[in-house]
Formats: sequence, structure tokens, C-alpha cells
Amino acid sequence: MRALKFWGVLALLAMVSATISGVAMGQRADSAMTPYAPDVRMVVDVSGSMKQNDPQNLRANALGFAAALLPSSATSSVWTFGTTVDNPLRTGAVDASWRELANRLAPQLTDYQQFTDIERALRRVADGDVASSSRAAIERNRHLILLTDGMVDLPATGSDKTRQDTASRQRILQELAPRLARDGIVVHTIGLSDNVDRALLEQTAQRTDGLAAVARTPEALLRAFLDVLDRILPGDRVPLDADQRFAIDDDIDQFNALLFHAPEQAPPVLIGPNGERYSRESHPGQVEWLSNDRYDLIRVPEPAAGEWRVDGEIGEDSRIGIQAGIALRSNDLPATLYQNLATPLTVWLEEEGEALHGEALPPGLRVRAELRDLDGNVLSQVTLAPASDSPDASSTRAPGRFQGELTGIEALGNARLAVIAESERLTRERVQAVNVVAALEAHLSDDGRRIVVRANHPDLDTRNTELSAVLTGQTLDVRQSGEREWTIAVPETDPSASLPVTITAEARLEGRQLRFELPVVRLNPDAAVGLSGADAARGVQSDARVEDDTQRAKEGVVFDFSDGMTPAQMLEYAKVRARQGWALAKPYVDDYVIPYAQRPVTWLVIALVLLLVLLWRASAAAKRRRRRVRRAEPSLGEGSQVE
Repeated sequence: MRALKFWGVLALLAMVSATISGVAMGQRADSAMTPYAPDVRMVVDVSGSMKQNDPQNLRANALGFAAALLPSSATSSVWTFGTTVDNPLRTGAVDASWRELANRLAPQLTDYQQFTDIERALRRVADGDVASSSRAAIERNRHLILLTDGMVDLPATGSDKTRQDTASRQRILQELAPRLARDGIVVHTIGLSDNVDRALLEQTAQRTDGLAAVARTPEALLRAFLDVLDRILPGDRVPLDADQRFAIDDDIDQFNALLFHAPEQAPPVLIGPNGERYSRESHPGQVEWLSNDRYDLIRVPEPAAGEWRVDGEIGEDSRIGIQAGIALRSNDLPATLYQNLATPLTVWLEEEGEALHGEALPPGLRVRAELRDLDGNVLSQVTLAPASDSPDASSTRAPGRFQGELTGIEALGNARLAVIAESERLTRERVQAVNVVAALEAHLSDDGRRIVVRANHPDLDTRNTELSAVLTGQTLDVRQSGEREWTIAVPETDPSASLPVTITAEARLEGRQLRFELPVVRLNPDAAVGLSGADAARGVQSDARVEDDTQRAKEGVVFDFSDGMTPAQMLEYAKVRARQGWALAKPYVDDYVIPYAQRPVTWLVIALVLLLVLLWRASAAAKRRRRRVRRAEPSLGEGSQVE
């Protein structure tokens, strides 16, 4: 029974691949994509640390998803690594034979090796197994999907081990990732536990224009794969509104509805423009319907034009992919956006490889872009304006183009970038996952003697960016320690006082003068006494003042811990932290809380527990009343005389 269920899931996922690939199952190829078929390489960690960090063996799920989700137009291979690097499934076309071989690899994922050499794995996988086609063609569209806990662990001992681990980690970020980016090789990283080296995975993905995600459950892993494949093989959608309605125009040849829902929930029903109901049990013969306990996939060829509706509760990641003659195109949407920096966008409609412009455009066409959080809330948006009808078709201002800049946001983390074109006749939408990161980031070294500042933005470096740092009124020395790195030496300080260092940067980028205020870095962050940014403005404290502040803290005097932020900045900081906290908690709510909340037995148990609590409280109150009555009654001989 378990095997049948697994193969049923794979059959469903194989159909999912047709939905998102845009080229499988006879769909038209995306003319804006590279002409080379994608080469996708799975890089799977089999080191000993995965015993603790991947106890559910999500890597086996990942291979099953890859075998089903990758379209037949792709080539793919599977690699494993620990102390050594192996290639159990060499590069080949993703056909039935390849999928079967991939599904047989699961037992090898528990053949653990002692160490974790991520650097060696990335080098071998990026360069190896290229005999099947020309190197230039493969490297133009090669994607590595790294599944790991992201902890570099090399075979060495003592202080030499720490040195070697640190050196390997630095080579990945400073040498290997930039080289892969130059070769056009994209690395997508998926961490499989909360113990992941998040900074390593995020920076490796960011520097190669890939995506980074953490997947704690099979459902989260599936969504991470869908996000990655959306980047490898982007496709058009039509939007689902708040009432679960979507519009199908007469140019659409087929739509594919991928509808997520909670376990044990009844499958959704599609309702056509004429009121006809399509269900899993009853639908026309040309409609394909595959169902699982967490999602349904419905393929509807030659659908009736008009308003369709989904009946039944569906999840936020549900989508309606389409195959149509008129498609939405854009410049390369970046995988990484930068905090508070605008993103330039160019969007157009295309038919049979030609951009539509002038009278060929649908009347009343409006084009916009939105940045949304994972709950679908709009964080930033812009209306894209038509470019001038320049005869220079090679220009970014070519006819039919719509252009604008999407304003940057404060919040960091995962988000969705959507571009939407809509008119009375049609609507087209493209949605891709992005990571929002800081343009510059600073951290205190382990020994607390220096602060290291690194540029995440690829166009910021020591030539166009100047830093300044202040500690309690004292300007600190800032020195260049790399092409895109600065080091700030910090003086000896009282270890019992936590002192704030404020860092600002001035940069000249694309003709604009930019100013960055980095988050405050605290020296002695674990110290009992915290000195705020407001205190810092008054200069360096004397030992007597520190002692006096320590005594006042013991007496309950409240200090300002705002780090010099204004109330508006503190409010925005609180909002960002709240969003980040919800993003961390949401997978657990979706995967554990909501499914149990939809079961009647859950509410019966809750009601029983509440009843028991009420009875216990009533019993305790009755006992207290009896004790008070007994204390009020006089004892024998009390207050009387014996005659």
C-alpha cells in the first residue's frame, strides 16, 4: 500500500512538471529562455551529520521529486558527497529509464560518510560528466541543486581542523562561487534542518544567481523544488483572486490547475463559466485529474473562455498555469533583491516570437510589478510605463516594452516577485521566488577584535564605496581587506559593557549617490550592561560611570536600549522582526497546526481538556471555601469560661 501511494505521488508530480515547465506535454517553448535545454544536477549530502540534521531522510523525497518534476526536455544527474564525491546516476535525458534509476537511489542516501567536503563536491559536479554534449552548451544553462545541512567538516583534527574548515568555507564564497557565476553555472541551495549553515548556503546561491531555502518537511521541499523549477523553466499563469476565481480568455489553449489543500480535506471542484462542475470523480474525458492527499492537479485542454472558480478551500501556493499564443516576457528577473534598493524591470507581450506593439497590443493594457511576502501580502508595487516607440529594436526602449523600477523594501528573507499584464481581453502573470538580502552586512569576529563588512551587492566594492564607523563618539579605523571587504579594528573595551558600533556607507552606483546605515554591531554582546546609541553620542564613558550605571541597573532604573533609533525606525524594525518570526513559524502552522485543527476529534479533545480544567478549578475553589468556613468556626473552649 505504501509503495502504491508513493508511485501515485510520482505520477501526480510528473504531471506537475508539465504544468510548470512550459515545454512538456506539448506546450510551446518559451522563446525568451536560453536555446539550450537545462542540465540539472542533484548534489546530495550523505555525511554523518545528516543522521541528526535529516532524520526524516528528506533527501529521498528530493530524489523522488526530481525524478517526477524534471521535464523530459532536460538532462539531469545525481551526485552524492561526504568525504568523497560519487556519481551514481550520470547525466542523461530525463526519460522513463532515468526516472526509474533515480528512484532506486534512495538506499544509498543512508550509506553515511564521516566528513562533509562541500567545496570538493561543487567543483566536481560543476566540471564533471560533460562528454554528452559541448561544454559551452551545457554551461550556458547548468543548474546545481545542493541538498545539505551546509556544515563544512573536513578530515583533520585539533586547531588544524578549524583552520582547514574555515579556509574551505572561505574558498567556496570568495573563489568558487564567483567562478561558477562567471561560467554561467547557477547553484540553488536547500537546507534540510534548522542546524544549517544558513549564511554559507544563502551567499553561495546569491553569488551564482540561485535560490536559497530551508525545507523542514516534504511539503516545504516540494515547494522549494517548484520555486527552483519556476526559475529554470518559467511559465505564464493567470491570477487566482481572493474569491478563488480566475479568467480564461479565448487565446488560452490549455490550463493546468495545481491546487494545494490540507490532508483529509475533500478535493476541490472546478466550476466553469457555464456552471458546469468538474470534480475528481466526474469530469469530461479530455480532462486529466490526478489527486493526492495534499494537492490536486487538473489539466483542462481547450477550456471555455470566461470566469472559472475553485470551490473548496485551497492553499496559498495554488496556481493556474497556462499555454497560450500570447505570452508574457521580461528581462531576466533576478533571484536576489537588495534591501531598500530599486529593481529595474522591462516587460512585454509576445506572440510567435515577436513582441507586440502599437495596435497589436490589447486595448487598455496595463502592466505592473509586485513584490509579495509568502502570505501574498504586497510589500512593494509599481506600474510599468510604455517605452517610446523607438525604431531601435535592440534597445531596452524597443517598441512594446513597459519599464519601471520596483521600490526596494526593508524586510529581509524569501519573497515572490510578480509581473502582471492585464486588459479587458486577457491577463497574464509570471511569479518567481526571490531572496531579499542586505546590500552590505557586518559581523563581529569570533575573537571580538574586529568587525568585518562585506558587500553582497555585486556592484559595490572598495572602489565606489566608503565606510565610516563610530564607537561612543570615537571614529574607528576602516581598512580594505579585499576587493569587496572592509575590516574595522576595535579598541580594548570594558568586557562588562555592551557597546554599540554604528557603521554607515556612502556609495556611487549607476550615477546615483547612495547612503547605507548598517544595523548596529555590539561589542561584548553578552555583557550585562547595555549602552544605547543615544549614550554613544555623549562620548566614551569612564570606569566610574560604568560602575554607577551597573548599580543603577540593579536598583531597577530603566535604560534606553533603542540603539539610537527613532520611534519610526523602531516600529519598522519590530514589523520586520514580526514578519521574519511569522515566516519561521508558518511552515509548522501550515503542516501541523492547520491539519489537526480541521479534524473534529481535535476539537473534541480540546473541549475535554477545557472541561477538565474548569472542573479542577471549581473543585479547588470549593476546597478553599470549606477551609475558610472551618477557620471562621470557634474551637471548643475558645472565647468561653468553665464554670
